[in-house]
Amino acid sequence: MNTQYLEQFAKSIRSLSIDAINAANSGHPGLPLGCAEIGAYLYGYAMRHNPKNPNWFNRDRFILSAGHGSMLLYSCLYLSGYDISLSDLQNFRQLGYPTAGHPECGELPGVETTTGPLGQGLAMGVGMALAHQRVSQQYDVNRSGFSDSFVYVLAGDGCLMEGISSEASSFAGHLSLENLIVIYDSNDICLDGPTTECFTEDVAMRYKAYGWDTQTIDGHSFTEIDFAVSQAKKTNTPSLIIAKTTIGYGSPNRAGSSESHGKPLGDEEANLTKIKLGIPLDQPFWVAPEIDLEKPNRLAELESLENKWNASHRIDLPQNEPIDLTDFIAGVTIKPGLATRASSNSVIQSISQKLTHIVGGSADLSCSDSTYIKSSSLMSAETFIPQNIKYGVREFAMAAIGNGIAIHGVYLPFIGTFLTFSDYMKNAIRLGALMNLNVIYQFTHDSIFLGEDGPTHQPVEQLASLRSIPNLTVIRPADTTEVKAAWAIALQQHGPVALILTRQGVPDLEGTQLDEVNKGGYIVYDEADNHHFTLLATGSEVSLAIEVAVQLNQAGKGTRVVSLPSWELFDEQGRDYQDHILGNPHHMVALEAQSSFGWHRYIGKDGITITVDTFGKSAPASDLKTDYGFTVPQIVEKLTTVYTSTMVG
Repeated sequence: MNTQYLEQFAKSIRSLSIDAINAANSGHPGLPLGCAEIGAYLYGYAMRHNPKNPNWFNRDRFILSAGHGSMLLYSCLYLSGYDISLSDLQNFRQLGYPTAGHPECGELPGVETTTGPLGQGLAMGVGMALAHQRVSQQYDVNRSGFSDSFVYVLAGDGCLMEGISSEASSFAGHLSLENLIVIYDSNDICLDGPTTECFTEDVAMRYKAYGWDTQTIDGHSFTEIDFAVSQAKKTNTPSLIIAKTTIGYGSPNRAGSSESHGKPLGDEEANLTKIKLGIPLDQPFWVAPEIDLEKPNRLAELESLENKWNASHRIDLPQNEPIDLTDFIAGVTIKPGLATRASSNSVIQSISQKLTHIVGGSADLSCSDSTYIKSSSLMSAETFIPQNIKYGVREFAMAAIGNGIAIHGVYLPFIGTFLTFSDYMKNAIRLGALMNLNVIYQFTHDSIFLGEDGPTHQPVEQLASLRSIPNLTVIRPADTTEVKAAWAIALQQHGPVALILTRQGVPDLEGTQLDEVNKGGYIVYDEADNHHFTLLATGSEVSLAIEVAVQLNQAGKGTRVVSLPSWELFDEQGRDYQDHILGNPHHMVALEAQSSFGWHRYIGKDGITITVDTFGKSAPASDLKTDYGFTVPQIVEKLTTVYTSTMVG
C-alpha cells in the first residue's frame, strides 16, 4: 500500500468535490470531505475492478448507500479511469449530464445501483452479496476463485437510522454473508444536527447481536482502514467497520457541524478549506500530479486481474434477461376454478424447474401467498443452492434485496406478500422501477374479498398506488388463462412486474385469451350490436361483469365486457385499438373491488364506478359482496336504473 499515493488520491477527491458542488451551488460536501480516505483506499488500492470493463463479473462492487455524497463516488470513478469526463464533474447536478444529485445506475459506468433513499443501498448490497454467494456455491464448486469478490457498502448515520437497515442487516447476519463489508461513516452528525439529539444507540453491539463482525477505527487513517478491511475479509460473517470521521473534513468553519452536510461551502470557505488541505487555489478541479489521469500502469494492473481470471474461469452463467416461455407456460396443467394465487403457484412450479436462475421468496407468507418452490428447499447459511429465500417479516428489505439480486445480473428474483403490505415495500419498488430491474412481485389477497382479516389486511388504494409508478407493469389476471399470460409477460418484460392475485377461487372463463393479455385489454364478452354499456373489469370482477352483462343483454340492454388486466400494456396500444375495444356506448362502467382512483381516464368523468372507496370490514367474503354492492342483482339493478333514466331523458 502506497500511503503517499493514497493521500494524494484523497486530496484530489476533496478538490474535485469542493469545486463540483460549488459550481452547482447544490450538493452535499460533508461526506466527500469526510470519507475521502475511505474512497481513496478502496478505489486506489483495495478493490478488484477493471475501469475498462465495469461489468467484469468477479469485480468487487462498491455501493454508496449514503447517496447524497455522490461526489465522492464520481471523483473516485474519474480518478480511477472510468468513462467519466471532467466536463461531467464540472456540470454536476446539471440537466443532460450523468452526474446526478444521487448516483443513478445506468447513467455512468461504475455506478452499481441507484441510491439516495437512505438504507436501501445497504439492503441492495445484501442482495448482491447473496447472489454472489449463490454463484460461488452453484458454479465454483472447487472454490477456485471464480466467484470470490466482495461487496463494499459505505453507509451513514441516516442509513442506519432507517428501519430497512435493521431488516437487511438482521437478514444478512442470519445468512452469514461473509462477502459483505459495510463501512459506517460515523461522524456524529446528521442533516439536522448532532446525532446526540436522535441516535445514541450502541451500533457495534446492535450489529454484534445480528451476528456481524464489528471493528471501530479512525476513518482518516489508511493504516487502520487497511487493517480493518483485511480482517473483515477473513471473517465468516458480514462485517461492519465503524469509521470515525469528521464531516466536512478540512473546512475551518464547517468541519464537524451539520452546516457541511448539505450546503455548498461557498467561495470563501472553499478557499479557506483548500489552503488548509494544501490544494492550489488557482487550479479549479485540481488533481494531484501523482494521480496520472491516463493511468497506463494502474489500468494495466487492474485489467490484468480480469485477464488472469478470464484465462482460468470460462463458465457461461445464466443471465437475468427477458425470455419468451409463452408456449411452455401455455402447456402447464392447472386445475380449474382455483384462486389466481394458486394458479400462479402452478406456473411457478413449472418454470422454476426449467429456469434454474429463478429464485423466489416471501415475507413469512409463502404458504399463503403461494410463492414456495416445492421442488427446492430453503437457502441458509450452510447452503445458498436452493431456490427459496425465507425473508422473514421484512417486506421493505425483501424488496430492496430483490433489487440487489436483480442488479447482480445472474438471478431472476420474484418476491411475494399480501397486496396491502406492498405499502411497506413502496420505495424499494419505486427504485426497482427507476432502474428497470427484472423483478417480479406476487401480491395476493387482492381485495376486500379476502374476508375476515378485515380492513387492516384488505387492500383498497394499493392497486392505484402501484399503477401510478412509472415503468412498473401491473397485471391483475381474471382466471387461469390470464395468469399464464401474466407470467409469460413478466418473464419477457424488461422491468419490474407486479402480479395482483386473489385469495378466493375464480371460475375459468370462456372469453379469456392468453395471447390477448399482452395488449392489456380485450373484449371477453359481447353479444350485442348496439352497446348501451361497456363494462371494464379486472381480476375476480371479470366473471362478475360477464354475469351482469348476460342479464342486461337478455333484457335488451346491450352490454360489452372488456377485461383490462394491465393498464400499462393497454396504454401502449394504438388509439385505434383502444377505441375498438372500448367501443362507443352510452355509458362506460368500471367494475373493480379497489379504489376508483384512476378509472376515469378510461370511462370519462361521467363514467359509472362500482368500486370500493372506503376501508373494508371484517366479515365473510359473501357478506362483504352484498354489503359493498358486488352481487349480480345489485349491479343489474343499478345499471337498469341508469338505463331507464337515459331512455326517459
